[in-house]
Amino acid sequence: MVLPAIVLLVIFLMIPIVTGFIMAFQHTSFAGETSFVGFGNFIQLLSEGGRFFNNLRVSLTYVCCNILLVIPMSYGTALLITRKNRFARFFRSIYLLPWIIAPVVSTMMVRTMLNGDVGLIELILKKIAPDHLLLLSRGNTALLVMILHSFWRSFPYIMLFLAAGISSISDELYEAARVDGAGKLRCFFSLTVPMTLNQLGISILMVTIWGLQDSESVYALTGGGPGYATENIAVRVFKASFVNFDLNTGAALCIVLILLCLLFMFLYFKSLMRGDIYE
Repeated sequence: MVLPAIVLLVIFLMIPIVTGFIMAFQHTSFAGETSFVGFGNFIQLLSEGGRFFNNLRVSLTYVCCNILLVIPMSYGTALLITRKNRFARFFRSIYLLPWIIAPVVSTMMVRTMLNGDVGLIELILKKIAPDHLLLLSRGNTALLVMILHSFWRSFPYIMLFLAAGISSISDELYEAARVDGAGKLRCFFSLTVPMTLNQLGISILMVTIWGLQDSESVYALTGGGPGYATENIAVRVFKASFVNFDLNTGAALCIVLILLCLLFMFLYFKSLMRGDIYE
């Protein structure tokens, strides 16, 4: 019964991975001649100057800042939609909108609001500071816009996981804590957070992997610019493979991206086995 699924998995997943792994150790000339170069593509990335290390820095900054912002927001909204009141369903629908909207669509919405001529945000900033530069024209502010956009799209996903975990906590535990004199903050940090760490860990891992692989929204928002200021590894893969048609360098960058994802997975499962996330 599982044979068709295994065949499809091999065709659509394993074969591309193996092919990409082989291409990462090869060089293809413009004439179509392929030769084995070993770690030559990786050495080229390390020796090209600061661009590759900037790609790593942008990817890690993009992911880590997003996670730091999304955790408190996700807990706050999860507590709000799990309350037993008539507005919970309304807030649940509103908070899911960022996750439902396609990444490129939401990116174009942000670009429109930051347009120098008709963008609402830029028009407001011009009123406050007439001499200010466009937000997407500077590296630091463009990266900040990227992070805020990713945060806006990510928190509903983590919110749903946390809401499921909070709903599974028995009300009797909170009643017992209140009888013992615990306030709302003490109940939150002593009951809610420890009993939802499993859901938090899984959702953060998924958002981290998606953030590392995010090329469509970053490319649509900034194109990796200005310069290489917002170019993460995923955007670099797209540029190398489909803009410059250097598939071997793109494959080498994919290997680096896979290793980064495996590193975060290893850290998560190490915490899992140690009992920090799930007991």
